[in-house]
Amino acid sequence: MKMRIATTLLATLIATSAQAWQAGDVLLRAGAAGVYPTGDGTHPAAGPGANVEADSAWSLGLTGTYMATNNIGVGLLAAWPFKHDIETKGALAGTGDAGETKHLPPTVTVQYHFDTGSNLHPFVGLGINYTNFFSEETNPGGVLSGGSLKLDDSWGLAGELGVDYELQNDWLVGAQVFYIDIDTDATVTGLGAPLDSTFNVEIDPWVFMVSVGKKF
Repeated sequence: MKMRIATTLLATLIATSAQAWQAGDVLLRAGAAGVYPTGDGTHPAAGPGANVEADSAWSLGLTGTYMATNNIGVGLLAAWPFKHDIETKGALAGTGDAGETKHLPPTVTVQYHFDTGSNLHPFVGLGINYTNFFSEETNPGGVLSGGSLKLDDSWGLAGELGVDYELQNDWLVGAQVFYIDIDTDATVTGLGAPLDSTFNVEIDPWVFMVSVGKKF
């Protein structure tokens, strides 16, 4: 009987201390974010099996959620600019670092937050991404040396999975994973035929973020 009473009391304390999110809550998070591209592109002058791709990069990630209802939230992914090296593999004039670019990937999602009756708050989201590329440069010692590189901005769909764990005083620790559809047209100029061209590059990255945050 004593054990049953203690178990019931513990369950009651857990349930009362772990409230679900409420409409109007604002969740702000900051942490380390990594972008891992999965796609590539092929320059018209490249041979069979050759490609152009961006490497992975890490930066400061920022996310926020506004709870429109107890379960539905609107999320925003922002970040300090990511810097990527662009590599050619068996393409153009050879293999190596072709250049670099920076980008910002603001992403808006509509999220569904599951009420688990505990301090653990998992959620899923679906939305749209806009990626702005800037500060493109070619590597002076690379296969595009002497030329210039321009990447067009991109619009695409984005999906996410995330979880927050609620600590005392409305502090949070959490993790999020995004998959983002990023396709861009890359334009090479200043090198003459056949290197001068515009071609499509599919970046399509996974974005991983671990964070600390606070509920307001």
